[in-house]
Amino acid sequence: MPGVDLSDDSMCFCCGKLNEQGLKLEFEEAGDEIVTRLSYPRHMQGYRDIVHGGLIATVLDEAMVTLLNRNGHLAVTGDLKVRFLKPLPVETPVEVRARLLARRRNLFKLSATAALEDGTLIARAESSFLSTGKVGG
Repeated sequence: MPGVDLSDDSMCFCCGKLNEQGLKLEFEEAGDEIVTRLSYPRHMQGYRDIVHGGLIATVLDEAMVTLLNRNGHLAVTGDLKVRFLKPLPVETPVEVRARLLARRRNLFKLSATAALEDGTLIARAESSFLSTGKVGG
C-alpha cells in the first residue's frame, strides 16, 4: 500500500497501551493460535446490557491480524465475515482465539472465535488479509 504508514504508535483501539479509551488487549500464543481474554465494559453496549456486535467484530479482526504480525507479516484486512451466534452480555468474560487457515503468496485466510468461559460460542469470523511487507522491514 504505497503512501500508507502502517507503523505502530501504541494508539490502536484494541491493543494500544497509550490509548486511554482503548481495550489494551494482551495476546498470548497457544500452539498455532493466538488468544486474548477480555470483558467489554458497559459503555460498549448496543442494546441494553448487550455488547455492540461491531465491537466484537473489531476484536475478532484484531486477533487475526495480531497472529499475522506475530508471525512477521504486516497485513491489512481484505474482507471480514462475522457470524453472531449468541448475544454477549456486557462485563462477561470472553475468550477470543485466532488461527491461520491458508496462505497463498501474500494472501492469508484466517478464522477467529469468541467464546464464553464454558465454551459457548458467541461469534465466529473468517477473513482474508493482504500482507504488505514484513514487521520491522
